[in-house]
Amino acid sequence: MRTPNTLLAFGLIFVSCVFLWPRSILATPDVRYRCPVRAADTPIGEVRLLTRDEAVVVQTLLRTVLMRRVVAEIRKKEETNWPSSRRGSESSRQYVAALERVQRRLWEQRARSTRGPNPPQKLAIEFVSGGNEAWVGVGTFDLQGDPMHFNLSALELFERLDLDAHYVGENIRLILADACQLGEEEIDRLLRGTSVAPSTVLPEHH
Repeated sequence: MRTPNTLLAFGLIFVSCVFLWPRSILATPDVRYRCPVRAADTPIGEVRLLTRDEAVVVQTLLRTVLMRRVVAEIRKKEETNWPSSRRGSESSRQYVAALERVQRRLWEQRARSTRGPNPPQKLAIEFVSGGNEAWVGVGTFDLQGDPMHFNLSALELFERLDLDAHYVGENIRLILADACQLGEEEIDRLLRGTSVAPSTVLPEHH
């Protein structure tokens, strides 16, 4: 039988988790735009522009057996976009380090649980900006149905980084430009739509 002190401790842990967990993660996401991520013409994931509460979120979902190589490519892009002389370079280094830690964690989990052919690793990345929020989350996810349709059923973030707001906002634009092949005017239109007219459903990218 649990003592009152034990029950109180469980209650405090539960309350702490609810209030410390980022509010934008708990809210139901509103997907405004999505585009596929490809490697050598093979779809390996999706970039999605979301709104949750007052935050704009660019969510990247990657599913591949070559995740270490994908993370290495992200590192190269970050080093090019955020040299040491540019504001946000330290945030970029923290982000890349978190990516590499999570990728290793996913690889170790897969190695412990799998004896046959290696299944794909699933890596989730979120850049969140809006209100008083400017952070990046890195973790994993689960899907419903066809794995290439990316119908998200669960999201678990292993790391949450409070980073420079300029870096987070600018990287949201860079991800949309690079992954979705969007120009500045179209990115402006999409981001205005998330904040000015949140009920407007924006067209999907093909």
